Amino acid sequence: MRFEVRNRARIANKYIRFAKWKIRRLSARFGEVLYAELYVSKTGSRRETFNVVVKMGVPGPDIIIKSEDTDLNRLWSGISSKLKRQLRKQGGKRYTR
Repeated sequence: MRFEVRNRARIANKYIRFAKWKIRRLSARFGEVLYAELYVSKTGSRRETFNVVVKMGVPGPDIIIKSEDTDLNRLWSGISSKLKRQLRKQGGKRYTR
């Protein structure tokens, strides 16, 4: 599986490693994730808001998840559950045809 990370927000590497770890676990559980692209940016000067876009290449249409939050831990938790939901949904469509 190929990873591409664009960290424009310059967040700590522990968050990037955590995101990669979560994506690898989901890939092992649901199978057939060809690539993952992770884009992290930051908006706002007084109260920083982090924007994250995750694009996962799977057979069929790609999965694109977008989320934003001020707390990075809450942000990764939400993205993880959204990815799991979409992979489960795509897997069901893929195997029922």
